[in-house]
Amino acid sequence: MELLLLLLSLPLFSDAMVMDEKVKSGVELDTASAVCNYDAHYKDHTKYWCRGYFRDSCNIIAFAPNSTNRVALKDTGNQLIITVSCLVKEDTGWYWCGIQRDLARDDMDFTQLIVTDNREDQANGFSSDPSGNRTRGCRASKAVQKAEGSRMSILIICILITSLGIIFIISHLSRGRRSPRNRGVTGKSVDSNPQASQGLSMVSISLARI
Repeated sequence: MELLLLLLSLPLFSDAMVMDEKVKSGVELDTASAVCNYDAHYKDHTKYWCRGYFRDSCNIIAFAPNSTNRVALKDTGNQLIITVSCLVKEDTGWYWCGIQRDLARDDMDFTQLIVTDNREDQANGFSSDPSGNRTRGCRASKAVQKAEGSRMSILIICILITSLGIIFIISHLSRGRRSPRNRGVTGKSVDSNPQASQGLSMVSISLARI
């Protein structure tokens, strides 16, 4: 039923962009490839790859020939080739390849991607690497990302500890500078009235004579 609704949403006589397959299946950590064929008349037009159930509200992932961390787009002049590496289950969904047109609605075609964790469920449309190099590469990439995250956390902690140490040292030095001043002020207050001290001494001498 969903597939029928999508077919009805496409232009009736539009064949500028044609997806090679409407349903694709892939395996986690493997690589997916989609090929969108188009009329050579549109070779200079902007092509893109987007995700979403409805064509008019899909989120554009990348424009050709730009790429993201896991999605690479290649425009050959009559084909738009999309390659998605390191598949995860969250990649399951509906995708569209499209051609931007100036005075008309963008021409688009779709495919449904289903990602599983069982290699026996893999179907046509996705290339697998029997040697497991891609799988190891994806796992290594994830391990590197985790390691980089750990290093960043350690770096932030070190910066915080260093900052606290600097603040403590500055505070300690400031207190050390204020202490001699306080002692000087205290000494002055004791000797601040020498006449009063002299008067007390004279009174003591007079009393002693009496």
